[in-house]
Amino acid sequence: MSNAFLLIPILLPMLLGGLFALLPFHREKAKKLYLIASTLATSAIMIFLILRTNNELFALFTFSGDLDIALNLDGLGKIFAFLVCVLWPLTTIYALEYMKHESRQKMFYTFFLLSYGVTLGIAASGNLLTLYFFYELLTLCTLPLVLQPMNRASRRAGRSYLLYSIGGAAFAFIGMVFVFTYAGGAPFTMGGILSDAAWNKRDMLLVVYVAAFLGFGVKTAVFPLHAWLPKASVAPTPVTALLHAVAVVKAGAFAVIRLTYYCFGTEFLFGTWAQNV
Repeated sequence: MSNAFLLIPILLPMLLGGLFALLPFHREKAKKLYLIASTLATSAIMIFLILRTNNELFALFTFSGDLDIALNLDGLGKIFAFLVCVLWPLTTIYALEYMKHESRQKMFYTFFLLSYGVTLGIAASGNLLTLYFFYELLTLCTLPLVLQPMNRASRRAGRSYLLYSIGGAAFAFIGMVFVFTYAGGAPFTMGGILSDAAWNKRDMLLVVYVAAFLGFGVKTAVFPLHAWLPKASVAPTPVTALLHAVAVVKAGAFAVIRLTYYCFGTEFLFGTWAQNV
């Protein structure tokens, strides 16, 4: 089955999230059914694709040369996607009970569904450019969830989350540029994608790798870039579960694995100071 079908579970929760913001739900039961059905349908479609899709790259947009937005589900992507598909509906069911007395539920559930589609986009990214696009989009989708209480503590937490994430994005962008320079827009490949010319610039690229590792590691909350995460716990408990167990921290770990094993490669890093760092 073509990986073009991966667009369905990525776009479906985004569209349903936007529609949720527009629909007037006069009955609580109707709202709950809509949200549960949306997450379960997305999970069911994605699990079906995990079982049926082949390891073939699907280019969605091509910018220039070999730089494109491309989707693919390899073994690592399937593991992450399956984890998300199982945990997201459970978090949704918990959120429906927890949030029933909270205000701004429209905003909460709209971005809750948007974040689901974006997280699946991270899992299905076929190259570093696509991963970076969805990775930073996740910041924008989860920021309103951190801000949801709209009190002083949540605003401070949201500001901290945004500053850390933007800073991390800058360092990750540096790494992406150098990967493009020495590998083009090559798809993720186990063992790395750097060209032979990269070995002549190994010392410089090791610095780039560490910078990109820390950049992607912000969402993983690696020390010393972890301070945003305890602050973000002022958000409602379902959001904390989303940040820790399902989306943000796991997406950070997933991106670090992609960078290390599928872009630079362990042979390039083995025995160096960068590995020790």
